[in-house]
Amino acid sequence: MPTTSLTATAPSRTAGLGWWALWPGLAAMALLGSSVAVIDATRTLPVFALQSARYAVAVAAIVVFARIFRVRLVLPRLRDLGWVLGGAATGLVGFNLATIVGTAHAEPAFLGAAVGCIPLVLALAAPLAAGRRPSPRLVVGAVVVSVGAIAVTGWGRADPLGVLMGLALVAGEAGLTLFGARALPRMGAWSYSAATCAVAAIAFGVLSAFTEHPEPALLASPTALGAIAYLGAIATALAFVLWFTGVGRMGAAAAGLCAGTAAPAAALIAAALGAPLPSPGAWLGMAAIALGLVIGFAPRLSTPRRRTRHR
Repeated sequence: MPTTSLTATAPSRTAGLGWWALWPGLAAMALLGSSVAVIDATRTLPVFALQSARYAVAVAAIVVFARIFRVRLVLPRLRDLGWVLGGAATGLVGFNLATIVGTAHAEPAFLGAAVGCIPLVLALAAPLAAGRRPSPRLVVGAVVVSVGAIAVTGWGRADPLGVLMGLALVAGEAGLTLFGARALPRMGAWSYSAATCAVAAIAFGVLSAFTEHPEPALLASPTALGAIAYLGAIATALAFVLWFTGVGRMGAAAAGLCAGTAAPAAALIAAALGAPLPSPGAWLGMAAIALGLVIGFAPRLSTPRRRTRHR
């Protein structure tokens, strides 16, 4: 099968899918945001061991879900390995390492604001990588979504290394999606998600063995096991499959707009679990995200009306 990026053909396919095409991307971001539900249970765990276990559980969960839904998984071929390794290195290993380093050199709000720029980055980078001009409407929608996401997270301070890690977060998140868009035509969302998670599980396992020497008992408590199971099966496995399903339907540039909803999802879920309600500025940011989605998608996904002939 050709390895042409899905972003090159997505506009023609998306026109007939309507707003239904959005739900996988939006659901993926909601599941990613739901990780705040178990964050407290992971604070004392060795970081690399936690990530290795999380991605290992994600691989197992994808295999189980694929059997349940009768989805055929395929192994990456030689020509797919670059996209798989690139996606895992940037979006999983690189993203998490940048987060770990960044938290020591930047306030969480700064890192969250950096991630909020993902919609704009994908709206520009995805078509350029496919040799096309960015869609002006998608770019405008992405700008509005990104501004709204930053309003939700706020803007914190960072030292120079923190700024660099913020840029690394943006590059890592965009890399995962862009590499995935190249692998999806043959591998599909399920197989690509499983393959990248397997690479990340091995990479973090090696890092943990050489740097942390974790005690197995730390990861074996009921609380830790429950958190790892949720992070792996729900916030990673299901979220990744849904995300790349959305990328396959819409293309990376359009799907990127959905990434802006991760911040509102996390804020609302945290509030439901007892955290303070979002500030008025955050609510305005959520409204801006909704407006950006309408700007970016409404004309693109609407089905043209047929003209009625009058006799």
